[in-house]
Amino acid sequence: MRHHSALIPKSLFLTQRSAYALGVLPFLLSWLHATNDLFGAFLTPLLPKLQTAFDVSYGAVSLLVALQSLTGSLLQPLAGLVADRYDRRLLAALGPLLMALGGGLLGFFPNLWVAGVVLALSGLGSALFHSAGAALVGQYADPARRGFWMSFFGTGGYIGISLGPIVSLAAVNQGGGLQTLAWFIPLALVPAFLLLRQAPPTRLQTRPSSFADLQRVFRGHVARLWAVSTLRSIVFMSFSTTIPFWFHQRGISDAQVALTLSVYSISATVGAFLGGTLSDRLGRRNVLVGTMIFAIPLYIALLVVPPENWFYVGLLAITGALMNAGVPVAVTMAQEHEPRQMATVSGLLMGFTWGFAGLLYGVVGPIIERFGVLESLSVLGLLLVPALTLSLAVREAQPQPRAA
Repeated sequence: MRHHSALIPKSLFLTQRSAYALGVLPFLLSWLHATNDLFGAFLTPLLPKLQTAFDVSYGAVSLLVALQSLTGSLLQPLAGLVADRYDRRLLAALGPLLMALGGGLLGFFPNLWVAGVVLALSGLGSALFHSAGAALVGQYADPARRGFWMSFFGTGGYIGISLGPIVSLAAVNQGGGLQTLAWFIPLALVPAFLLLRQAPPTRLQTRPSSFADLQRVFRGHVARLWAVSTLRSIVFMSFSTTIPFWFHQRGISDAQVALTLSVYSISATVGAFLGGTLSDRLGRRNVLVGTMIFAIPLYIALLVVPPENWFYVGLLAITGALMNAGVPVAVTMAQEHEPRQMATVSGLLMGFTWGFAGLLYGVVGPIIERFGVLESLSVLGLLLVPALTLSLAVREAQPQPRAA
């Protein structure tokens, strides 16, 4: 397996590598990721309660989710430009604090407008964190284990997303209402403070980033990686989001729906962790292409096998793991192709990918309703073919002479 230490400017490795080797920074960044996404997952399950509190329609209160998602995902590449220009450590600490204020203060907003402004700012904080945090992982990680640490970082986010609805609903229903959520804000303060103490200021010895850099990096291999990730996300976001509607049509119980979605979520987490880890040993491109090759026939099987079959849940778990295994691999490959714009390409390959796929699902939903679940998901599955083709065209970054 070829390592990529020569790809990263020498100045990026000289500070605090020993702290990273001790495992301090990856744990803090993963902890912050879990905290950030925990607060981000508070909003959706509490929409009915916010609707009552603000005395507005469900459609109006749902706009809060759109605002937070828009600033938290589609703005990640721009947040990455900021993180490539200024101290990533400060931005990685600030982002979860903004998200914690947005989620923790849901019970204190006087009206929908104030809630919208604060939640939009909290989404921006999430964008700053994801770009800066992923870049810090790539910056400090041992090149031989960069895939593992990127997977470890991503696992924190999956854990936060999984726990968010459980924690928020339990606190609100069994505590003192929406205002109880404020007690969770210190969960973000502690790791943010520790990160500022453990990580040194990041001083990149490169010229400041600009919009021209975003245009420059969004081409070639990085653009192909983004397209692969986006096409894959569209297919499997459409599939997982449609499961409740599809199962309801077939008369499958809510308990089975909950089990299926939980298994998919867990398998996606495991797959993402294993994907990055294996890419350190087997090669980034091999894992990216290999998982796509195996996932395509399994996706077809998901549309052929009746979901009532006991075999279906296991099939879904394997497919979900394979499709998500490429997520940290693509991010790591993009960072290694653009070592001086790590935060920018991280934003492109993470939030911008999911945000763009989410926007397109606004079109996919009505199509599924109009033409049927299996027919629509079958056509959408064809997007995996160009995704595989593009992944075959991606090459691993070539080592370059390191500056003296």
